[in-house]
Amino acid sequence: MKLDGITDAMCPNECNADGCVISGKPYCAHPRKGGLHAIQMQDNDALRRAEQAREHIALAATAAKLEARKTA
Repeated sequence: MKLDGITDAMCPNECNADGCVISGKPYCAHPRKGGLHAIQMQDNDALRRAEQAREHIALAATAAKLEARKTA
């Protein structure tokens, strides 16, 4: 899964109107925007992608905080 470009507010670069890389469907499943639909809570692949997205966002936030401390 390509999560390049994902932030707290922005979807991954590969997402578009035809599909979301997290949901694999034509709706946004960004963890901070709406998440997975209830029906996909049974889909292990979608759950794995959603967890990877949450982890990616958390790691990016931690890295930004560490960088801010270095420059402070």
